[in-house]
Amino acid sequence: MAGGSPTRRVRLDEFLLLLPLLLVTVFLMAAFPPSLSAQAGGSSDWTAPRWVGDVAFVSTNALLGGLTAGVMRRLDGGEFRDGFASGALGGATTYAGRRVAVARFDGAGLLGRQVSGVGASMVRNAGEGDGILDKIVFPLGPVRLHVDRTREFRVQPRVSLHDLAWTVGFALRSGTEFDASASLSAGAPVFRSPLRRFRGPDGEGTDGVAVAGVIGLSDVPEERLRTVFPHERVHVLQNDFAFLVWSDPAESRLLSRHRWGEALYRWVDVGVTFPALRGGLYRAFDVEHGDQWAEIEAKFLDRGTR
Repeated sequence: MAGGSPTRRVRLDEFLLLLPLLLVTVFLMAAFPPSLSAQAGGSSDWTAPRWVGDVAFVSTNALLGGLTAGVMRRLDGGEFRDGFASGALGGATTYAGRRVAVARFDGAGLLGRQVSGVGASMVRNAGEGDGILDKIVFPLGPVRLHVDRTREFRVQPRVSLHDLAWTVGFALRSGTEFDASASLSAGAPVFRSPLRRFRGPDGEGTDGVAVAGVIGLSDVPEERLRTVFPHERVHVLQNDFAFLVWSDPAESRLLSRHRWGEALYRWVDVGVTFPALRGGLYRAFDVEHGDQWAEIEAKFLDRGTR
């Protein structure tokens, strides 16, 4: 097709992959349900049946994934519909990963982060015209394993400078302690602050924070921690999606214009555009009471941990 990239049609083998992936998504959502109950003390508490929230959030994530992939395909000269369907399935898979991440077993965060990473990779693949599972990213702490199946099976580790910088910053913060077991369970660096509380974006003390792929937990009672820790794990997975689907594609195109950029991109995920893109796009989903969509989703998912 002159004047643009050829329109890519979904292959038969990709259709055969979609059905089991959809079934796995449904299974994960059923296997790790948050048992909701009304909580006293605030309008942000979720009182509707669990299935209503699941339908709302899986639909929102599917729509977000589909629109993202469709727009990416259109900007690349393809057809919007070629990216939308696969992108929507990827968005639904990221939500399944978040559901797993709040489950009550050791390693739930690690497992959920990988499922969500597969979902985000599906969205990106759909947007770039690749097979739905041609390229998969597995986030492990400040390192991401980029698996490429397009030619021959290849695994390329890349260090996230953004995550690494925040990991070092938390480690150097006075009064913080690295929690190895919690980090392994979350699949992300976790730091405790037994002497003072972490501060949120508004400057006020908060029970927990998640910056990029790093979690900070204040000194709170164990009962409260059972809700705070899963809540922050959800934010880590949301940040993964924002980077993999929005920030990294833009940076890869920019860096590929220079020879030194290509060499850098092979080993490093820079992430300089991540804070602006993540904040700007998620704020488009602001609702009442000042809560962002990402915060409301995390509150819904952490309800089952109370």
